[in-house]
Amino acid sequence: MKSYHHGNLKQELIDCACKLCERDGYTKLSIRSLAKESGVSQTAPYRHFETKEALYASVATDGFKKLSKACHIDADKKITKKDLVEIGCRYIEFGLKNANTYDLMFGTAVGNFAEYPELLESANSTYENMRLSFSKLASDSDDVIAFKCITLWSMVHGLVGILRKVQVVGDDFEEGVGPISTASFIAANLEDHLDKVLTGLIQN
Repeated sequence: MKSYHHGNLKQELIDCACKLCERDGYTKLSIRSLAKESGVSQTAPYRHFETKEALYASVATDGFKKLSKACHIDADKKITKKDLVEIGCRYIEFGLKNANTYDLMFGTAVGNFAEYPELLESANSTYENMRLSFSKLASDSDDVIAFKCITLWSMVHGLVGILRKVQVVGDDFEEGVGPISTASFIAANLEDHLDKVLTGLIQN
């Protein structure tokens, strides 16, 4: 156990909460467990997080910032389809490597993001960078681009869940039977799969 008694206590508590969330899952994360793990008094975290949801919101914010950073492409850069495929791969990699945090980010433990402006901004920035990047490859109207982008996000988001199942199942499945067989093939050929999906969205 590390004692957190110096520097920026709030950020140190957030860092500790992020580690607890990923280690044990967000359902086991509480202000009490955070205080115990960080070596501060039971009341100290309440100065920064009034409720457990506020603590969850801070962890989710940190997660979205890391996801946004992983998927970021410079707005001035000339975008290629290969760049977007790479964004998709980075997104999926983040979701697979940070499963418990990802569940908190996209679950319902934090209700209305608008009640947590920093969380809302960090979540929106991930989507906005993806939308702007996609718009440089498509010649559609803004409304159609927004629709196609959310379709792309939904597909990538869904793949995170499916590929997590593939990780659990491993090679213990009957080839050619059920969705895991196909999902395993996609996992082994992820860049090619994302390239085909993007081609379809751009051309249609």
